[in-house]
Amino acid sequence: MSDSIYQMNVTYSPDEDRLLLRITTQKGDEFRVWLTRRYCTLLMGVLEKEIGKRGGLPVVASTPETRQMFRQGALDKPFDDKGARQHPLGEDGFLAYGINTLEKPGDVLGLELRPQDAQGVTINLNQSLLFMFHNLLMQGISRADWRLPERQSANENIH
Repeated sequence: MSDSIYQMNVTYSPDEDRLLLRITTQKGDEFRVWLTRRYCTLLMGVLEKEIGKRGGLPVVASTPETRQMFRQGALDKPFDDKGARQHPLGEDGFLAYGINTLEKPGDVLGLELRPQDAQGVTINLNQSLLFMFHNLLMQGISRADWRLPERQSANENIH
């Protein structure tokens, strides 16, 4: 994804017993990625490792940009799903299978989510977006009631 992120959303689909990650860009593209319980376990491990490299949850949660995003209601705004959108990887999305990471300039994490045998999507996450994505995923996992193994960094106090 070469365009910047406009909005991210994670919802639980009980019929599928999967999470649906929806990412929209400033230009109006929407990427849909289905996440299984197994994949979320792997993805949380990757996210928590990357958060740890950046000083842990207290550090990434307290950056000025993250605090500004909270003040603007980043986690409270409903997902904007109105209007025509382009779906570069298909309207139904894809089932996530693999994960790759790439360190980019400016302490940005390139997080590639990909299906088994096709093109995926790379999400560029600065510290604030990394924290927000981690938070959204944790909320989705909680709604799914999957009871994934807890990791130490997820239990660190943010205050």
